[in-house]
Amino acid sequence: MGHPPPFPHDTPPGAPPPPPPARGPGTALIVIGAVIAGFILLVAVVVGYLVATGGDGGEPTPAASSGPFDLRVPLTFALVEKESAPPCTGGAVTVTGARSCYTFGEDDLTVRRLEKVRAAAPDPAKGNPGWVVEITLTSADAPGFAELTRKAAEASASQLPARLMGMLVGGGLVSEPAQVTQAITGGEVQISGPAGTFDRAHAEGIVGRLTGR
Repeated sequence: MGHPPPFPHDTPPGAPPPPPPARGPGTALIVIGAVIAGFILLVAVVVGYLVATGGDGGEPTPAASSGPFDLRVPLTFALVEKESAPPCTGGAVTVTGARSCYTFGEDDLTVRRLEKVRAAAPDPAKGNPGWVVEITLTSADAPGFAELTRKAAEASASQLPARLMGMLVGGGLVSEPAQVTQAITGGEVQISGPAGTFDRAHAEGIVGRLTGR
């Protein structure tokens, strides 16, 4: 009795094993898709980190305090009535780096609410070589500030002491009074000072004193 014929799919005795089946395009697409998905995830993580840290992976950008909100300590803009040499006496005040003492008159504006305040990093392209504090007044205080700066501009034409406007927080002078040459009508105010003393810590300190944050 003879042997039955081999099953069509059996390998004949002594023949080499058949090669593994070729991978179809679907397998390659799955692998490539996995690589692309991993790359997209990596990009998303990097972008999220840059956004969280302020853009370059360095120190976070100081956040702005938006409002309007009530100030923890009132901010007063005042025109100088008298400028004198130190030491300061009779109510005159000064600030580190200033060469004079300043006595302020009755022309002033005290604000207790702000629209926005923030410490801004140096930006030479905008004319800010050092740290500054940028302030936006509320619509209620902007007209009064425009009137105060108009008076300072008029005094500037005659080189009177009132040409100088100072900013005081809690009775202390924030920076050396600056000369005002024209009325400021937009309600945008910038506080700056000597680069050696008006650094990031000083600018953020002013924001903290004003907002309590």
